[in-house]
Amino acid sequence: MTTMNTCSLLLVTVVVAAVVCALAPSPATADPYLCPWRTVAHPEDPFIQNLGSWAVDQQHTVMHFEKVESAKAQGVGQCTSMTRNYELIIDASIRGTPDDGDDYKYRAVVYVINFTQPQKVISFGAIPPSHRPPAAN
Repeated sequence: MTTMNTCSLLLVTVVVAAVVCALAPSPATADPYLCPWRTVAHPEDPFIQNLGSWAVDQQHTVMHFEKVESAKAQGVGQCTSMTRNYELIIDASIRGTPDDGDDYKYRAVVYVINFTQPQKVISFGAIPPSHRPPAAN
């Protein structure tokens, strides 16, 4: 193979690799790479509960995780992939405060690759009482 052919092949390989990297999905990708949100049928599943507990631990050391009340999953990249965003509605309490009947609820979005360990908490915030979804029965 000549030097010119080798250089051309190398250039094509570099360009293809750059395009593939640019198209790889991430938690911040635009809409074309995000699939519709789907309700998780069993939020009591240990994977979902552990995901909620992990999200609380990552954000607040003064909070105590109670449970994930409801969850939705969204495929990232191909809709059949195992890489997902999870939106979790979490019940949690503040450590060291008397239980005065307040109901603390939080919405967390967590990015997970291949059903393995959580990769990133995309967002986490309190849900005002007027914006809370109805409780699951």
